[in-house]
Amino acid sequence: VVTWRSESVRDMATQEREMASFRFFAAATGLLLLLLCLSAQPAAAARAPRHLPRRPAPTSNDGEEPTSSSSHLTSSSLGGTPLPVVLWHGMGDWCCDNRSMGRIQKLISTELGTYVYSVRLGDTESKDRDAGFIGDVNAQVAQVCDTLASDPNLAGGFNAIGFSQGAQFLRAVVEVCPTLRNGSFPRVSKLISFGGQHQGVMEWPGCGDSVSGFFCNTLRALMAMGAYSDLVRSRLVQAQYFKDPFNYDEYLRKNVFLPHINNEVAGSRQSDYAKNLASLDLLLLYMWKDDETVVPRESSLFGVYNATLGAIQCLRQQALYQEDWIGLKQLDDKGGLMLDEIEGGHMHIDFDWFNTTIVHSILAF
Repeated sequence: VVTWRSESVRDMATQEREMASFRFFAAATGLLLLLLCLSAQPAAAARAPRHLPRRPAPTSNDGEEPTSSSSHLTSSSLGGTPLPVVLWHGMGDWCCDNRSMGRIQKLISTELGTYVYSVRLGDTESKDRDAGFIGDVNAQVAQVCDTLASDPNLAGGFNAIGFSQGAQFLRAVVEVCPTLRNGSFPRVSKLISFGGQHQGVMEWPGCGDSVSGFFCNTLRALMAMGAYSDLVRSRLVQAQYFKDPFNYDEYLRKNVFLPHINNEVAGSRQSDYAKNLASLDLLLLYMWKDDETVVPRESSLFGVYNATLGAIQCLRQQALYQEDWIGLKQLDDKGGLMLDEIEGGHMHIDFDWFNTTIVHSILAF
């Protein structure tokens, strides 16, 4: 097993101690960080949300089990020349790292002889990596919409693979881009999600091994100061999919990204988003069994922690699915929604398995 980004979530006692130290630290360094990375804007006073518990036990009320993808791998094969592939990396990574995204890009291109584009938001390694932490996700998605739409290699459609936070960002591409561009966007056939946070996170996810502790701790302290504050919510990428189950109404009002692509805000749901996602041939979601970075890990399969019940609600228990807010039920009804678990911790990839299962059994057709 090859580990791309081995990240861990500290226990709550350690987290409490560190947060107390870093609040003062962030107040002094946060402004400098933002001035270096952003165009400064007036900021409201930051307010610290309550500390959230560690990942609750993944209990379920209906016993829903992941649906294995194995039966889908040959039954949905359409034949023909493999479509191009678009990749979107996770937090702490960048488009072209030879140990991670660059290796996947080369593997797919070599094995299938097809074009592979890895999403890049900065013109240097450091800028692309920083964009995974600092930026407006809605603006980043719109930028990627334009990039993909203008790439002649993708004009005939493409498949997509998202890793960690790149998974929900690519889902946003599928939902939003055809509408943003008035239908002038290549069709996405298959979207594969590895360890995505489709129902957000309720705990700071860490930064990965490649990011300095100074930078990571600053961001972590800013999150603690108020994920939904004006200072943080449209600047810190992770705040834009932070979902506090104990303050759900505030999440709906103030989170600028996730509740909108999940069509959670009653009265402002976009029917086009559901239509666009349901147009996929396949949405394949993977959750790592030992993931301690995504909290709760079931978010990778659209599971969410219900604070009233004190339990994880699986996808098919939720109004999001039952009322089909984003097209998942329609996709499921036609056999295009697959949920699966894989061994290991967050971003632990077995490249032989990836080559056999993903490249040759899914992307090749």
